[in-house]
Amino acid sequence: MLRSALLAFFCCILTLAQSQTSDLADLPPFAPEYVESVCALMRSFEAASHPAPDPAIVPEWQQWSTVENFAFGKNRGAMAMITDLDALHPYFREKVTALIEACRAKGIELAIVETFRTRAKQNEYRSMGRIYTRSNGGKSKHQYGLAIDVVPIVDSVATWHDPVIWKKVGTAGERLGLRWGGRWRHPYDPGHFEWTGGTSTAMLEHGIFPRVPNAEVYPCIDEELEDLKISWEAWEAEQAAIAEVRKASKNAMR
Repeated sequence: MLRSALLAFFCCILTLAQSQTSDLADLPPFAPEYVESVCALMRSFEAASHPAPDPAIVPEWQQWSTVENFAFGKNRGAMAMITDLDALHPYFREKVTALIEACRAKGIELAIVETFRTRAKQNEYRSMGRIYTRSNGGKSKHQYGLAIDVVPIVDSVATWHDPVIWKKVGTAGERLGLRWGGRWRHPYDPGHFEWTGGTSTAMLEHGIFPRVPNAEVYPCIDEELEDLKISWEAWEAEQAAIAEVRKASKNAMR
């Protein structure tokens, strides 16, 4: 009904305009040219009601900070690493922030090496050998924003092989309830911290995230996770496309 009313309204306007516009004055009210003029006005009205997205507004996932390979003195593969704390599960993010502050209080500065990791990036690590990871894409807590890699910075240099510093960092994380990769044997991964809340990787693969303690403190966590999943999926598509291009390029060179 609204559309019909608008059509009648514009017809009235054009009828009045006919008396002032020589091109329309001689046209019958429902000539093709007349009808097209009405439709053009209708389209312009609808366009004004639904403005196009502002290209200046950058999606949140594209604003996440990243670093390239060898940024911390180690080969971490060709694809960029996401280093933004905003890419982490909200509860785990607070734990990581507390870890960084606790280490700073001990005189240890931590650099964020990687937060959320796409399946494509995980598979890239897997292709680099078991020294990097034994988990395929989807099998790491990184794919669910529940893991982070860090490294101590000493005199502006990433320090990967100081067991004394790692012990201090690791115990600080464990006091916060985080699982520390420095306790692992294969692979030994002292820069890795994660939180699962008792949730297995299989559960995470099915979309079941850990229950947050003191949930009343996080009243909007479900909404935050849904927004995060959208950003994670966008990054997944981005890096999966990059991986496909590189695979095709390698195959073409054979």
